[in-house]
Amino acid sequence: MKNQTKPLRALIASAVGVAAASLSFGAHASLANGIIDIWNVNVSTVFDTGSVCNDSGDCTAPNGITSTPTSLSWGTGGISGLDIGSSPSSANVNTNGASVPNVSITHRNQPITGDTLGSVDIVSTLTLTPVSPLGPGLPAVDFIFKVHFAETPNNPAGGTCADGGANGVGVNINGCADIYVTDVNSLNFPFFYDLDGAGTTYAPTQYFISFFESTSGLNPLPVAACTAVGVAAPCLGFRTPESTNTTVRFASLITTAPVSIPEPATSALLGIGLLGGLLARRRRS
Repeated sequence: MKNQTKPLRALIASAVGVAAASLSFGAHASLANGIIDIWNVNVSTVFDTGSVCNDSGDCTAPNGITSTPTSLSWGTGGISGLDIGSSPSSANVNTNGASVPNVSITHRNQPITGDTLGSVDIVSTLTLTPVSPLGPGLPAVDFIFKVHFAETPNNPAGGTCADGGANGVGVNINGCADIYVTDVNSLNFPFFYDLDGAGTTYAPTQYFISFFESTSGLNPLPVAACTAVGVAAPCLGFRTPESTNTTVRFASLITTAPVSIPEPATSALLGIGLLGGLLARRRRS
């Protein structure tokens, strides 16, 4: 959070990449009901360091931003940043069972001056592999989405923070909260898996994979917060208190029917970054 009173610079929302993959090959396994009971879900998430833009809109040589695939840092007089944790993540997920945690994002919010982050792309790679019964895995698929970020003035003129709340109250208790926004929904992405490939014993079974934020950190934000980063309301993200590290953790769920998870649990896949992605598994001809 900046110790400055200059007006908050609006961040221009960039178009989010929409990934779609049609995946096809057969598995030769035996299961009474034709359903994969356990999947290995592998998620690898990184920052695209070539996509970093600072708060001045400089995306070519963004002054003030130090970047690695899993960490971004900025600021003078203190260091703020974003860190990706637990990546890559590999865990077994039971079909129609409990959700399983994967990657996390932490915002380090400190009082700073100077250039700050404006936006960055996050790239997530998803690989699904049947574990019980064993079968060939789906090819890895990359998904890209954009994060919009606003490092807000610490003590704005008039006492109203960029999120529309009063300075010194609630999430703004130590100064105006910074704002992280992502506009991705990642529930119920369908894919098909045929246990016997070209065989006729089993018809292709449809599954749904969902990714959601499991720590209640991501929430629908006030209209003013969405406007502050240049995106339309409603928007999903989190606001981080001054001098605090805020971590959000993501989890994956595989079901044979669509799920409905009330907000604020639904979110982007920061942990996975499924942006309208469609995984389709078809019977091998």
